[in-house]
Amino acid sequence: MKNYWLICVTSLVMALVSLNTTGCVAVLAGGAAAGGTAYVMGDLEAQVDASPRALQSAIVGAGKDLKLNYISGSGDELAGKYVFRNAADDKITIRYEVITNKTSELSIRVGTFGDKAMSLRLHDTILKRL
Repeated sequence: MKNYWLICVTSLVMALVSLNTTGCVAVLAGGAAAGGTAYVMGDLEAQVDASPRALQSAIVGAGKDLKLNYISGSGDELAGKYVFRNAADDKITIRYEVITNKTSELSIRVGTFGDKAMSLRLHDTILKRL
């Protein structure tokens, strides 16, 4: 009977510890143009100093530079969304939302769960085109 309670308590403690340690934590990826860059729950989020028109052009151009397959995209002076696929057929979604006339919030997601390395590479390629 003692072993039964010991097993139950140990299992409960292990379950609580595993619940407490799961989840995503924001990891800073280094400074970027305006307000920095953060990798949060599979999305790379960054503020960039660019007009919406320049950002749209940089996103499409970065996709070409990295040889991504362009699926769809549209944007205006307030927000935009562009979708690509890479050679592994991962869906890559790039969104932007205008904060001011010259600053936008950029969000990059690669695949279902995110790919930090690919997101950073895409982010850097977009910045080079701005």
